[in-house]
Amino acid sequence: MRNLIILLILSFSLPSFAQFNNPIIEIEAMELIATYSLKWQEDSLNSDFIRQEDMLLFIGKNISKFTSENSYILDTIFRKLSSWNEFNALTSDRNNQLPHSAFRYKILKNYPKSKITCMEHSLDGTFKYEENLELVNWQLVGDTATIAGYKAQKAICIFGGRKWEAWFSPELPFNDGPYKFNGLPGLIVKIFDTQMHYEFELISIKKPRNKLMIDYEEKSYIEATKFEFFRAEDDFRADIVNRVKEKGASNNVQQAAARNIKKRNNPIELKRK
Repeated sequence: MRNLIILLILSFSLPSFAQFNNPIIEIEAMELIATYSLKWQEDSLNSDFIRQEDMLLFIGKNISKFTSENSYILDTIFRKLSSWNEFNALTSDRNNQLPHSAFRYKILKNYPKSKITCMEHSLDGTFKYEENLELVNWQLVGDTATIAGYKAQKAICIFGGRKWEAWFSPELPFNDGPYKFNGLPGLIVKIFDTQMHYEFELISIKKPRNKLMIDYEEKSYIEATKFEFFRAEDDFRADIVNRVKEKGASNNVQQAAARNIKKRNNPIELKRK
């Protein structure tokens, strides 16, 4: 039943991915690809169920892009399609094991300059909102450690209603990190909130084998503030039964969808303004 719910929720998002022939704006070359393992507690009331997914940080000279590895793979597959017939053939073939990600966002840092641009798919379309690049006020702490083979220093902050502990390495001279985190004198190699609901840890950093570009897809985005996006997301959660019913799901599936989304109650940002 859980797999059925996941596929149903994924089907909400597929049309927003499948907009063919959208212009792809190449911003700048990737210099490094940092891969992070993200472990998170999806249900704030169930500490025994911890999920894991790999995330990618594409680092350029001036700009970076953060997304899940599975979303990146899915985007790469969809960009090769040129028609709805190809799309329908791909998604209807049960032998095609399309990757699924719990995270549909893409985050560009310093694009435009001094801004963070967040894009996230929803049932209603693809939202886009901007925030200031300097989101976080860091406090450096004297502790040191070796993490992922790099000498690291400790910093703490409060962001999104959570207290975070970060470890950054001056050996990696990039003031960047996973998700929206940035602004430390070295790449963040590990960061977690003090409740251990979200933990990012660097597992590899390497140069791309071939020339790859950090890019941006031009499409009909729903321009919004962060608050407006999260409000739309909350409205979807509150109306999940009707949304699933509109897809022709049975009553059992409707109720299962409601139970499933009720457990997804622990977003990374608790404070949304």
